[in-house]
Amino acid sequence: MVGICFRSERHRDQQDQWSFVFSNFGISDVWEIREETGEDIYQPTTDVRNAEELPVDRPLVVLAPQAGRYVQGTESLADFVHPEDAIYLFGGSHENLSETELGTRVPDHLVFIPLVEHECFAAAAGYITLWDRYVKRGGHG
Repeated sequence: MVGICFRSERHRDQQDQWSFVFSNFGISDVWEIREETGEDIYQPTTDVRNAEELPVDRPLVVLAPQAGRYVQGTESLADFVHPEDAIYLFGGSHENLSETELGTRVPDHLVFIPLVEHECFAAAAGYITLWDRYVKRGGHG
């Protein structure tokens, strides 16, 4: 089972991009960090204020740029071994993940995507990460 947690996007079209990530990779557990209750995208999400509210019995994998202004990735996705029952946490499309969004939760892994030096759209990082997981688990034909 794989879960995703992402920051609610300000613009509807950016928010909609996450629905494609969910549908293409069969994501069943979805949490959304948002300041106020809002409209769900195509798949229902569970609202949380920060990572402290995510299940603690599952590994938390945070995706962050290696040179981020806030949280910084330390493990390359190229060499990363994806945990079985992980929750992947992403920042927003125009802002990296901040310590506020982690709260007191300490991530099990801080992963960066090689060749992405600073920021990229969060949904694109989601695609790249879940594709990497899919391939490394033997899902390619």
